[in-house]
Order: sequence, then C-alpha cells, then structure tokens
Amino acid sequence: MRISLFSLVGLLALTAPVGALAQTKAGLSPADFDKLVNALRGEEMKGLKVRLQAALILGRSGGEDALQPLADCLSDDPDFPVRAACAMSLGNMGDIHAIEPLVSRLEDSEELVRSECRKALFRYTVPEAIPYLQVARERGSARVRLVLVEVVAQIKDPQAGALLAELIGDADEKVRIQAAAVLTTMDQGVVGELLKKALDHPNYRVKANAAKLLGQRKEKDAVPRLVELASSPLEAVEVQVAARGALRELRSELDLPKLAATARDAALERKERARALILLSTVDNADSFQACLDVLGDQEPFMRGLAAQALAEMGNPRALPALREAAVKAGNDRVGRLIQVSIRKLERGSGN
Repeated sequence: MRISLFSLVGLLALTAPVGALAQTKAGLSPADFDKLVNALRGEEMKGLKVRLQAALILGRSGGEDALQPLADCLSDDPDFPVRAACAMSLGNMGDIHAIEPLVSRLEDSEELVRSECRKALFRYTVPEAIPYLQVARERGSARVRLVLVEVVAQIKDPQAGALLAELIGDADEKVRIQAAAVLTTMDQGVVGELLKKALDHPNYRVKANAAKLLGQRKEKDAVPRLVELASSPLEAVEVQVAARGALRELRSELDLPKLAATARDAALERKERARALILLSTVDNADSFQACLDVLGDQEPFMRGLAAQALAEMGNPRALPALREAAVKAGNDRVGRLIQVSIRKLERGSGN
C-alpha cells in the first residue's frame, strides 16, 4: 500500500507523540542513541512505525551524531516512507552538513521523498549554506539546480546573488530563465554590479546572458565592457552576439554624431575608431549608415573590414552596392573575405 504525504504526516504524529518527544529534547544517552539507530537500520528491520519514530527522534534529539545514520538511511533504505522521514529529520536538525544528502535525493524515485528533501532544504536558507549549495550545483542535474535556485533566492547575502549570476549561464534553459527571474526581484543596484562582474566570467553562457540582462536593464556603465566583448575575436560567437544585442538596447545612451565623427577621423587611434563603429552598428539610422559607408572607403584595411561588418550588423540591404564595389577594390585578402561575409549576411536577410 502506497503512503501519501498526508498519511505519512499522520503516521508520524501517531508514532512520535508530543510527550515522547519532550522527554528526549535534552539529548539522548549513548545507549538510547544506539537503540534508536538499531531501530532505524538494525540487522533485523523493525516495523515501519517504529522505524519512522526512530527517524523523527534522531532528527530532533540525536545531535550531530545522528546525521550520518539518517543520511545513510535516506540514501538507500528500501522503504520510501522511511526515506521521507529521514529527509524531514535532516531538515529539523539544523546542521548545514545535511544539505549534501538532501540534495542527493532530490531525484529519488518517489515524489514524497523528493518533496520532503526540497522542504528540508528550505530550512537551510542561511549564508553559511552557500558553499554547500555551490558544490551541489556543480554535481546535480537540471532538476536539482531548479530547486537550488529556489533555495538560494531565499538567502539574503551578496554571495547568493553571485551564485544566481552563475546560474544564468546554466546549460539548461529552464534553470537560466528561473535564475534570471529571481535576479529581477533582488536589490537592483546589487544585481547590476553582479551582472557587470559576470561579463568576465570564464563560462561563455554566463557572459552572454549577463550581457543580455544588462541591455534589458539599460545599464549604461556596462557599455565599455560590452563594446570589448562585441569586438573581440577571442570571445565565443554567442557572447559577441549578446553584447551587440545589449548595445542595441542601450542605443539611446549613445552620442551618435560624436561616434560618427570619431569613426571617420583617420587621425584617431584605431581602437577608438573601432569602438565607434561597433556602437554605430547597433543603430540603423541615416547618420550611422552614412558614417559606416564613409569608413568603407578608408585607407586602412582594418577599418574597411570593420565598416563592412558594421553595415552587415545594421541589416540594411541598401549597403549591398557599396559592399560589392568595396569587395572588388579590397586589395587585401582578409578584408576581401570580411566584406564577402558581410555581403552574404545581408543577401540572406534581404532575400537577394
């Protein structure tokens, strides 16, 4: 006969009455502790009610020594009501070392056990739990990480935000979406700093999603780093695309006339002109478009290649005649290839 959550709670209430628990709150003698452990996992399995009672008392009065017997029982006991009771007891213990065994059974075959493990983890929403949750994030499945996002969301500590910022780069889309949603509920000044810091994370998904969120939040302080990410050939394509998308969201913060003048000025440093072109590529208006066309005829091959890429990013097919002419006059194999790639990108977008 299967036992539901409600019947398990009722059974626990019957097998561990308030009076019996009150007598054990001061702690257990070594002899009593051993009796309870034997009742829980003895050589001869006791009856279900006795084993549930043993699990509950150990969780409330067994002290730190009870953690291992309860964790072992949660891990492999054949009776799922007992596993659920052990999860409940591990939550009652208040020992953050219980986090690891609880996380390990979030994928138990029985829903009741998974539910009790999840509820028990919410008893550990304290800053001290973060290192343990971090380890769990690295080892657990997507289902586990979704629960961890919920738990971390309840911890009021900057490190909790840092862990959520890492989770926005999770391999699983559902985890990324949920982590990003939780971040929007936190102190926005703190979140902005976390996301800007995440632009330097070694994981490309973290970088890409941080860039996307910074764009949505209109974080203009992030523009310099976003420009670097958008223009660096060393960055993953996903990061470059996300950074450019974020810059488009931030286009209202750009001084377009100044950027157009900077891009055209051959006397300025290459890096400064390149930055101007990248920013211009995020805004398809007449001034930006004309500035990129002008740089397409620049004396420096590097700038001509960047101008071609900027025109392709704008997605305006009116640039095709100028690009085709520039490809014929390229005079440089690398620049010629960049221009051809830009032409093909625009042709695909326009259907030509």
